[in-house]
Amino acid sequence: MSHLKFRRPGSIDRRDMLKGLAALGGVSLTASLLAGCGRSAAEGIPAETIRLTQAVDSLAYAQNYIARSEGYYQQRGLSVETIVTDGGGPDVQAVLAGSARFTINDGAQVLTSFKQNRRLVAVAALFDKCLVNATMSTKTARRLGITEKSTFEERITALKGLRIGVTAPGALTWQVARYNLKNIGVSPDTGAKIIGLGAGASVLAALENDQVDVIYISIPFGETAVARGSGITLIDHSAGEDPELQSFMMEGLWVTPTTLDEDGETVRSMVAALTRASDFIKNSRPQDVAAALHTHFPKFPPEVLTSAAVKLQSAVSEGNRWDPSAVETTKKVLSANDLLPASVPATDQLFEDRYL
Repeated sequence: MSHLKFRRPGSIDRRDMLKGLAALGGVSLTASLLAGCGRSAAEGIPAETIRLTQAVDSLAYAQNYIARSEGYYQQRGLSVETIVTDGGGPDVQAVLAGSARFTINDGAQVLTSFKQNRRLVAVAALFDKCLVNATMSTKTARRLGITEKSTFEERITALKGLRIGVTAPGALTWQVARYNLKNIGVSPDTGAKIIGLGAGASVLAALENDQVDVIYISIPFGETAVARGSGITLIDHSAGEDPELQSFMMEGLWVTPTTLDEDGETVRSMVAALTRASDFIKNSRPQDVAAALHTHFPKFPPEVLTSAAVKLQSAVSEGNRWDPSAVETTKKVLSANDLLPASVPATDQLFEDRYL
């Protein structure tokens, strides 16, 4: 495995960094700069760039976008660069390898890395509901006689034999799709066709171009298909519709134990900025949340972002922590996909709450 050595901002070459990350995951990467000006404006001292990874551009990472648009990073003296890896896996590996310092990630993705005898620690829980929803094309829904008024059992059993689009094998979208199939007694390997498609826009395009029948993707991509009339919501995990997926270790802020020991002040500042963003989501009007997100998602209609904001508000983690049921459900998803490591630390060792 190739490792990219950490260098101070100003000396790192963006192309070298992306090559290093690509070597870790073997996928194409998209890099976007989401930075506040930090201490430099106030003190004349260049703020160190903090590299943060996330799998895709979606509202599952809403706190990251809001921390930027509302100035929460800047107010904490942080300059944050976000590396989007177009699927889960490389985002975690980048932090383990030292080429990024933080990742916003779900527990199912992070815990799989424990097989390598390396681990990350969560320092803030951002969402505790699964934000990966299933959307079926209207063409497929008509063919199968499925509507949004169909019972949950009718909708989930309709997955059998279909073409299902996800971001990438091993990613949370892939895990949740397989979990749903296994829960209806269908083999994910032979009873349906699961296809990795890349970033959210590509997943949505595949549904609308009849390349797949159903997509699993975090909001608001599937919701956009619904608004356009090209899809229906098949399973709304964000609303806890699936009794087997009521709570979940959705996105949280994760770091290595080394970063905790050596750079606690930066961790504290990142936690403060992101948990303030969680408060903004939870306590603001949905249209105000949508307005804050629109800068980063200009192609999504305001009504789609507003309806998505309502879903986000109900999914924000209480007290910025995950409860034991969220941890156990996450382990069930991993176990169903044969991804649960033999040794997972106790819940209190997965989470460090001293910075909350």
